[in-house]
Amino acid sequence: MIDDFHIISIIMIAILIILSYVIGRKNSTLKYVVPLIVGILNVIVFIVSFFIGGWTGMEVGAISFTAFISSLISLIIISVVEALKGKGNKNIHQ
Repeated sequence: MIDDFHIISIIMIAILIILSYVIGRKNSTLKYVVPLIVGILNVIVFIVSFFIGGWTGMEVGAISFTAFISSLISLIIISVVEALKGKGNKNIHQ
């Protein structure tokens, strides 16, 4: 079961990073919007999972929590890459 969550996390992080860069080509601020929207949706799904109840609700809650953590990790990765890219560009132009 834990291995499944690792696989879900890795796939979700990869999808979010790719989707962020595809959408953010024209407008760089949109790179940050995709993981934020996914994170907010997962918080909503996590809250709804309490109303579902039972094992199904626990499973939905666990998956949404895993997806929320994945969206945070992808947001951090995107931010670090953009910061390093911006820092590298400043050194080249000096």
